[in-house]
Amino acid sequence: MPENIEFYDRQALYRLDQLTIESDRQSARQLMGRAAQAAWNALLLHWPQSRRICVLAGSGNNGGDAFALAALALQDGYPVDLIFLGDSARQSEASRYYRQRFEALGGVTQNWAGQLAEAEVIVDGLLGIGLQRELSKPHQQLIGQANASDARRLSLDIPSGLHAERGIAMPLAFRAHLTVTFIACKIGCQLADGPEYCGELLCDDLGLSSNSKRQIHPVASALSIANIQLPERPANSHKNTFGHVLVVGGAAGMSGAVRLAARAALISGAGLVSACVQDVCVDVVAAAQAELMVSDWSQLDRLLQWASVVLVGPGLGDSAQAQAVLQRLSSCRLPMIVDADALHPEVLSNISSEEMILTPHPGEAARLLGCSASAIQSNRLEALQDLLEKYRGVVVLKGSGSLVAAPGETIRLCVNGHHGMATAGMGDVLAGMLAGYRAQGLSAWQAAQTAVLVHALAAEDFSVEKDEASLVASDVIERIGRVVKIIQQGRRS
Repeated sequence: MPENIEFYDRQALYRLDQLTIESDRQSARQLMGRAAQAAWNALLLHWPQSRRICVLAGSGNNGGDAFALAALALQDGYPVDLIFLGDSARQSEASRYYRQRFEALGGVTQNWAGQLAEAEVIVDGLLGIGLQRELSKPHQQLIGQANASDARRLSLDIPSGLHAERGIAMPLAFRAHLTVTFIACKIGCQLADGPEYCGELLCDDLGLSSNSKRQIHPVASALSIANIQLPERPANSHKNTFGHVLVVGGAAGMSGAVRLAARAALISGAGLVSACVQDVCVDVVAAAQAELMVSDWSQLDRLLQWASVVLVGPGLGDSAQAQAVLQRLSSCRLPMIVDADALHPEVLSNISSEEMILTPHPGEAARLLGCSASAIQSNRLEALQDLLEKYRGVVVLKGSGSLVAAPGETIRLCVNGHHGMATAGMGDVLAGMLAGYRAQGLSAWQAAQTAVLVHALAAEDFSVEKDEASLVASDVIERIGRVVKIIQQGRRS
């Protein structure tokens, strides 16, 4: 479980690199040498039986790391093919030093000529974090051949072709099995397609001092156990102590969404949970969970008198009746979790609650910002900030690497979970957990961090025993209590 992992954008990374040289008294050449040694050690640890190494080097500092690693490989008796793609006139002094060292050891620098050498391990040092435009055709050709190879693939600092801030390929990227990143973690390695291209991700700070690191503010930090705020459960308490969640949704044919959200709220610890659904769904929702109190939409005014938190949206639909429900909720001042079908600009602009949590997936975020889902995914950080500025409250932008944001707070990034969570109903479960924790007295910010991480850990816990592909949303609900117990036991020990 990660603790205190921070992520930086490109400009912050450049500044950290400079601080390492200025404040920590390391030369650019020394940093290159340390980076190469860290990556070479990782290669030997992960693939100790591999012998034939192919190193891809560019003209920037990333290429300097590659030349330095190639020299280490030669020193250890490994055969190395080094392919260079770039402008040698633009190499830095440190990069030229390691190129000369590699060649002095008998290494041969081969300019890219359209054919990749046979190898057991391919090391990528073509491009670093500075990439801002589409890759050149030669780079695309070389990276494409590398990705098609059966060799194991290692990237230095960041996979070439991956945008360091947005996590997207430009338009393709080196697909690494292992990435050893240097100085600090790049935010793009965890956003969008970043994890897919990075493979296993290791970070070596190359001796960066904590004093230097404190001078630069991260763009985000990883959600960790320290961010989880589990509500107190006093012995002398009763059901009303832990709040009353009202889940509003459940149109005909979509009652499952309310059932998942309501059950997740119950299992997360809410004292009481009511479901307010379309009249034709009352019986099926009531039969699914004995602990639920179920009424139809005509009873909404009465239910609002008793609720402490409202979750609106799961399975709500867009009928005229549903729109009337949303209109009624616009004057509600209770803490609200707004999800799914309730995530519309006209709805949010009318809601008077000052304590909202919004939970859009990329498609819903696109609807709220008037753009496409692909635009959201191409720059998730920017989309998150736009949502935060345009709408009040806490925002949870769901997806691989879910992001949690609130005004004045450092963005939280969830690095837990897995691809098995890409299934129907998973968002309904998260929304129910948010409501459950909110009802027990956590602030919107605390509830969002806690629910997102426990949700991801519950999915991971399931995958320990069963295949990730067999995960369904209700499986996550069944693991909530187990995960919470593990966290509590860890804190007591």
